[in-house]
Amino acid sequence: MASPHDMLLPGITMRRATRADADALMAISREAARWLLGCGIQQWAPEDFHREPLIAAIERGEVYTAVRDGVIVGTLTLTWADPHVWGEQPDDAGYVHGLAIRRDAAGQGIGAAMLAWAGRAVAAAGRPYLRLDCMATNARLRAYYERAGFTQVRDVADANWSASLYQKRAVSA
Repeated sequence: MASPHDMLLPGITMRRATRADADALMAISREAARWLLGCGIQQWAPEDFHREPLIAAIERGEVYTAVRDGVIVGTLTLTWADPHVWGEQPDDAGYVHGLAIRRDAAGQGIGAAMLAWAGRAVAAAGRPYLRLDCMATNARLRAYYERAGFTQVRDVADANWSASLYQKRAVSA
């Protein structure tokens, strides 16, 4: 999904991931998981990330990378349905998963810029909402999403997890 709005921040662009990016993306996601656990935040574990599902998502065109000077500094997955977490929904949203930024690039606004890019991509696809979720107990990430303009829709749970569901209007500019 190329867009005229692929520039995230000065010197940082968004592009679709390729199979060649898989190792870098796994490293970023595992690094983010270790950092979260080190902060006492239960969201992901490094062992949650596996190459085969990542390659499959890349081949479906769902994985995107933020790139600065030829180096991947962030990643996210953008899908058009999420029945596992959100249940059956009308075709009115895009869903962000796995937003992760390299720790040496953290705090530079890249994550917020990637979410804004995702909102533009969803709007360009003619869908009014950008949705995402996080563990219901992850107060720090919930606050981050709320600062980024997301509104909590509801909490959901199954036997092993509970998640807070967030959405915001997808805008093209």
